[in-house]
Amino acid sequence: MYVLEKLWRGEISPMERPLRRGSEYHQKIVEICGKMDALLEALPPAAKAQVEELDDLKTDLSLLAEKDSFLYGFRMGARTMLDILGEYEGQFRDLPER
Repeated sequence: MYVLEKLWRGEISPMERPLRRGSEYHQKIVEICGKMDALLEALPPAAKAQVEELDDLKTDLSLLAEKDSFLYGFRMGARTMLDILGEYEGQFRDLPER
């Protein structure tokens, strides 16, 4: 089955990639969560709310950046394919067909 058909059927979603436990990314998430929990426990309730609001805003910003990077990479890949498949007039003639 073609990738576009899988996308159309909803079988592929770039947002739903499973995270590999023990990976560098997973380790950073665990580290950040631990530090955030420690910070929130040390703060008064009003400050906790501010930190959580700031964290939500940073998450939103991160999602926007990830979406933009995905779209940019996809478009660059498509442009590369169009360039590869397009006409090319080099310095030499192609070999004659037999």
